[in-house]
Amino acid sequence: MHLRSSKWFRIAAVGTAAALPLTSLILEPAQAASTKVNVVGYSVVGPAYKVLEADFQATSAGQGITFTNSFGASDTETNNVVAGQAADIVNLSYEPNLATLVTAGRVSPVWANQERTIAGVNPAARFKKQQTTYHTPGIVTDSVVAFAVRTGNPLGIKNWGDLVKNGVQIVTPNPVTSGSARWNLLAGYAAQIAIGRTPNQGQNYLKALISNTVAQPTSGSAALAAFIAGTGNVLLDYEDDIDAAIAAGDQIQIVTPPQTLLIENPLALTYTGVTNPSAVAFYKYLFSTAGQTVFAGLGYRSVLKGVWASTENKFASFKKSTDLITVESLSGWAAVNPEFFSSTVVFASGNTTYPNSGIVTYLEKFAGSTA
Repeated sequence: MHLRSSKWFRIAAVGTAAALPLTSLILEPAQAASTKVNVVGYSVVGPAYKVLEADFQATSAGQGITFTNSFGASDTETNNVVAGQAADIVNLSYEPNLATLVTAGRVSPVWANQERTIAGVNPAARFKKQQTTYHTPGIVTDSVVAFAVRTGNPLGIKNWGDLVKNGVQIVTPNPVTSGSARWNLLAGYAAQIAIGRTPNQGQNYLKALISNTVAQPTSGSAALAAFIAGTGNVLLDYEDDIDAAIAAGDQIQIVTPPQTLLIENPLALTYTGVTNPSAVAFYKYLFSTAGQTVFAGLGYRSVLKGVWASTENKFASFKKSTDLITVESLSGWAAVNPEFFSSTVVFASGNTTYPNSGIVTYLEKFAGSTA
């Protein structure tokens, strides 16, 4: 790998250069485009970027480009970028992270349109012109919430109902710091609604699920590490993370419940990224057929129809389309995030059991209990 050489230019007045003394000839370097790209992301996707970056560097567009990486709990990484951490590309767990960066002035309010205007992928077109598997713009990978269990599935875990039985010890990240945790808990609630339960029954289920939780590490990666090390007997996690652990030889297996939540992970160029040609080139690569094929090979569900069509047989399927629930069908993150994860718990007048804001914040007090 080599850095591009700088070009030097001699500046002199036309027709007078020969008469000027040598000291009056000024040599200045041309402004070279940055060849470094700062990538920030949620913890689970970190290993994938080692492969993606190496693959991109082997292309003509990636020649001479280098990367700095920072991966961790999604909310923590988001807050670090708000505080000034260098970031050209952000690949975070869920859309509210991007909303935070928009408010902080690090990302454009129309970041989701970059998929169309910069990468040339159109998620909003209808019928055959739509290039993505789902309509949500700005999403670079899909996954689903699944369960990891010990090899042989000794507890016979098959569905969400099995997770609230006596003796089940759940590991899932902390929803204060981790986007993965929010996907997991929201999936448990959404699955109840999908099978005909009422919202109050959905909250009752979440209370039981959280009560069976024995560890809440800071991030999805930390939760997987704790589970592999022996904590608990069921892990809630991204499908791709579990598959990667199995491929690495860890003694666990995956259970995909009959109803679960579609995970959509957003990608954006920050304001500094938009002006960095190397970051723009890498962003385009991540949405390209080549980049999406790498993602698919690492256990992610491709957002491109063409790549998904050739790889979907690797992934668990669902009997009905409604069994794979989307946040959009639950009114979107703008409504769901405060309803479930606001730090302020609010009850409707006369109701002290079922909050309508900060549901998970309220239920977290039951974590690890038998209530």
